[in-house]
Amino acid sequence: MKAPSNRGAAKLNEDQRVLHVLNRLGFGARPGDVERVKAIGVDKYIEQQLSPEKIDDSATEARLQNLETLRMTTAELYGKYPEPGQLLRQLQQRGALPADLAAARDNRVKGGANAAPNPNQPKTEGVSGEMQGPDAAKGNQAAKNPAANDANPMNNAEYRKAMMEYFKENNLRPPQFLTGELQMSRILRAVYSERQLQEVMVDFWTNHFNVFAGKGADRWLLISYDRDTIRPNTLGKFYNLLLADAKSPAMLFYLDNFQSVSPNAQLPPLLPNAAQNPLRALRMSNNPQQQKQQQQRRGINENYARELMELHTLGVDGGYTQKDVQEVARCFT
Repeated sequence: MKAPSNRGAAKLNEDQRVLHVLNRLGFGARPGDVERVKAIGVDKYIEQQLSPEKIDDSATEARLQNLETLRMTTAELYGKYPEPGQLLRQLQQRGALPADLAAARDNRVKGGANAAPNPNQPKTEGVSGEMQGPDAAKGNQAAKNPAANDANPMNNAEYRKAMMEYFKENNLRPPQFLTGELQMSRILRAVYSERQLQEVMVDFWTNHFNVFAGKGADRWLLISYDRDTIRPNTLGKFYNLLLADAKSPAMLFYLDNFQSVSPNAQLPPLLPNAAQNPLRALRMSNNPQQQKQQQQRRGINENYARELMELHTLGVDGGYTQKDVQEVARCFT
């Protein structure tokens, strides 16, 4: 049997070979990259990229200093970037809800979805994320219909203004800033980092072990997921990355494995005050009846086990059975 032909690679001149490596191991050549790689040699450059911890990337880290969320714990993130509705409930439980904010909230609730449109109400454009309510997550369709936008209590201008003022006075920021800063850090690293192969692999593994930022608590968990789960394992053994991912709070929440429990297990009582466990409230519905149903539903959740085999490891045609899914789910419960 003949060995694979290497004639295609032999036709590349030195500049083309360097560009090929820069494009495959990174996000493309920047000014000066071709000359730098030519100076040390392609093989040496590849060797360096395979050991990112030995590459000085302090200049890139300096560019990230203003992105404070990258260095914060999940608890710190939830404290400074709270979900507005949950923040109101916590303030009310502590007896610390300001009168003007309470009045704005009550007025919003009384307005209801059937409130008559107010032609004198100021436009609400330019306010995004949680400050707009559920329509923001649906492409802000209400903004295309001013009457519907004014009638929606979640888009009440008085409530939104009072909430934003409270955030400003207490040095708080809307939670949509979390995903924004994470995205900014990824772009900055892709452009400026000397550890190009690591950034390519971070992008690859983040897509492979996908977690949706729009699902409940995951917005607050993704910073740690990127920093503590994906990045330390990008160029290591797949086994270690898979294990770290299985243990990560972001994946446990996203694929519902945090809900998996033996039907015979004796569960501890739920804490009466969500402030003692702030992320717990994001796992529960705001509807009391649905909360009761969620607490009553107990059993092994197969979602993570199925995705583990179908997406993370074996593939959709990997030969596993429903029995395999059930047994893997039992192992992770």
